[in-house]
Amino acid sequence: MWSPYLIGPPQKIRSLNTSQGLGDRLRLVAFAERQAFHAFNEAAQRFTDAPGELIQAWKWVALEEAKHESWLVNRLKELGQEVSDSPVSLNLYYSLQKCESARDFALYVSDAEERGRVGAEKFALSLAQTDPITAAIFKQIALEEVGHIALVERFFEKSMSRGSP
Repeated sequence: MWSPYLIGPPQKIRSLNTSQGLGDRLRLVAFAERQAFHAFNEAAQRFTDAPGELIQAWKWVALEEAKHESWLVNRLKELGQEVSDSPVSLNLYYSLQKCESARDFALYVSDAEERGRVGAEKFALSLAQTDPITAAIFKQIALEEVGHIALVERFFEKSMSRGSP
């Protein structure tokens, strides 16, 4: 399920000004997308309290996450780096597994998607001059995450407090 990623304690992320540092970020974000893919698919099966329309939406988001991962992995390879060059953590996946209801999962994953969106926007800006190809990938991912985040507002009241499972 996690191959070809190397699972383990994550190493210190190297400077974005180095090819290795760029690889670290591509790898980490790609793996976050992989974890989200599995979490969304599992949520669609696990949470019987979710409306059918939300389950279908989660299946769609899972495919979007897989698409994002493929963009990032392909870019990593174009840059001559391997997915398994440094370890990545399963913390995101494990935290999503702790959710006990459709609502909990939706709110928690929405927060994670928002953090990912903000990070992708920052990478896009940071890389715009030095690596416009990677910057464009991150920019597109950030744009698409907005739609994923909007699902929570569609199915749950905005006023619901968010929290960790």
